Amino acid sequence: MRVTDLTLGLLTLLGGIAIYLSAINFHAIPGQDYGAGTMPRAIAFVTGLVGIFMITKAAIAGERLPGLQLAEWTRSGGAVLRMFAVLGLIVTYIVVSPLLGFLPTAFCVMLVAMLILGVRIPTAIIVSALTSVTIQQSFGKLLLVPLPRSDFLNVFW
Repeated sequence: MRVTDLTLGLLTLLGGIAIYLSAINFHAIPGQDYGAGTMPRAIAFVTGLVGIFMITKAAIAGERLPGLQLAEWTRSGGAVLRMFAVLGLIVTYIVVSPLLGFLPTAFCVMLVAMLILGVRIPTAIIVSALTSVTIQQSFGKLLLVPLPRSDFLNVFW
């Protein structure tokens, strides 16, 4: 799937406007010349400029209507089913991880996703295990961001 440059430029411009509008109500910090909305407004301004640049470039290139060009794989029923299965796995992770914890949920979700996408079983198991533990350790130990815990896997905390 390919989003045309005109469509992407319009979405970028609208995103910049949305960021600016959401930052309007941010209050100033007492005793400072700038407030909490300074950086979001600067980001909104730059995002809006990028959107205008993309729209202008697309118009010069001859694009007149925003659109979406679907890739060849979207005509394959199996590929579309695999895509929806992976999206379902993401929703499953969101729902199940608070109950089971990050490690078992992430391992199972990654394993099933890789098997759906055709990865060999031994490779899928090894990669899922290593990736789950690496992500958990990276967030928990390096970034100090706790991930959902599992009562039976407290060894890693």
